[in-house]
Amino acid sequence: MIPRFLLVFALALAGAGLLPQPRGRLDPPITLAEFGRLLTSLSEPEGYFDTDNFISNEAAYLRVLPPLRRRAVRGGVYVGVGPDQNYSYIAEIRPDLAVILDIRRQNALLHLYYKALFELSANRLAFVERLFGRALGPEHGGKQTLAISALLERIARAPRLDAYQERKPSEARSALRAWSLPLAETDYAAIDYIARAFFRGGPELKFTTYNREPRPQHPTYRQLLEERDSDGIQANYLADEERFRRVKALHHENRIVPVVGDFSGAYAFQSIAAELRRRGLRVRCFYASNVEFYLFRGQRWDTYIRNLRALPLDPDAYVVRTYANMWQPHPAQVPGYYMTTVLQSLPGFLADEARGSSGSYWDLVTRDCILK
Repeated sequence: MIPRFLLVFALALAGAGLLPQPRGRLDPPITLAEFGRLLTSLSEPEGYFDTDNFISNEAAYLRVLPPLRRRAVRGGVYVGVGPDQNYSYIAEIRPDLAVILDIRRQNALLHLYYKALFELSANRLAFVERLFGRALGPEHGGKQTLAISALLERIARAPRLDAYQERKPSEARSALRAWSLPLAETDYAAIDYIARAFFRGGPELKFTTYNREPRPQHPTYRQLLEERDSDGIQANYLADEERFRRVKALHHENRIVPVVGDFSGAYAFQSIAAELRRRGLRVRCFYASNVEFYLFRGQRWDTYIRNLRALPLDPDAYVVRTYANMWQPHPAQVPGYYMTTVLQSLPGFLADEARGSSGSYWDLVTRDCILK
């Protein structure tokens, strides 16, 4: 039993705000009706960016996982941008809620398609069969412990069957329709377009742009899935069944919410912040990718900083950033990697902004990087 005087003392400290406050939890699953409401109520009209962005172009994306792991970054809210590299961060952090904010509506539809694939797939093998539209056959059914490289090799050798590739998107569409989500027929057509891009590209699918020359440095999807973190661990969300199940469980409980919005927009970011405050939740990790490069300085940057300040932040929140080594190599660049991904303190960054310390984009991406 706790001595009475210690209990009284602890309560007094808590009342004075001197003890750490709980980070908040989202215990019951989000209902499908609530999930559908969040899809629309948090979103703003889509904008334009000149990429299909079915997959990432950030080969070094897992390098930040060991520093996150060593700092026991768990739970709370994860906010990210872009396609499925988010799931590898989510599998590591295991947030109570994940919000993926992107200016492209197609990105939100991509995540809804993934949600259907996760719901329909009992394990990684079934998932990659559906994702790539390749049937591996019953002889592979019990091989749930396959390394990701072996799994992808089997997928690459599997035949492309037209009937199979017609059936799989139909199954995903049926699941989405059964959930009564607020989707139009044009959305379902876009989801078919997404599915067929993965069928065509398979594990060799690459990040593509509309108006820029393709860069040979961009990794294939296979390279991204086989990537290792800075401790040498294959830590993609499809690398093992445990990571896969973590993401699958969050999707099943409707805790991964895709939102259409601009980091420097007037509505979506602020709406997310208000929703998190209403639920008593705080952001533990914010993945910005290299979006800040396109916003830095000027009015859009000021709006972005105001949006970030609106978020309820954990005192130990972190930001994950990506820097393209085009003009000047980052001090943390790994040889052979075109992009560098770094971890920094999010409250520390906002404090620097308040002091006007980020004089340049270079300062922003190199100051106080957490490498270990």
